Amino acid sequence: MSDPLPPQSSSSSSKPSMTPSQFHIPLKRSPEKVYTGPSPEELSAPRTRSQAEKYFARVANENILPTRASKILGVGSWALGGFACFYMALFADFGEREHVFSPVRRQYAALKQSLFTLSPTEREMMRVDQRTQIENQSERRPS
Repeated sequence: MSDPLPPQSSSSSSKPSMTPSQFHIPLKRSPEKVYTGPSPEELSAPRTRSQAEKYFARVANENILPTRASKILGVGSWALGGFACFYMALFADFGEREHVFSPVRRQYAALKQSLFTLSPTEREMMRVDQRTQIENQSERRPS
């Protein structure tokens, strides 16, 4: 029925042989393709289309609409997550060394500085430099 084992030499008794095996295990089909379930006679009749739709509608819960509280909770979680990311990127303390948010923080500092200071053209238009010079001169003169 099965082929005899190949003879072993005395020199390779402790080491496995690198040559392929001389005998085969006869299989009609690969083990993955062998059906091991119940026989087709024991199975119930296939579902009708209406039964399948009813089952999947119940399982998928597609007929349940979100409540007002769940909608508010969803929007609030997105808003809180966005605020947390904004805070971590711009204000959280990561120490003095360079980190991944340093370039973003430099850009934010430059934007904040530009919003709260006058540009050179605005300074000329408002004559801020002349006013400070006049004020400085009046402070230097003894009264």
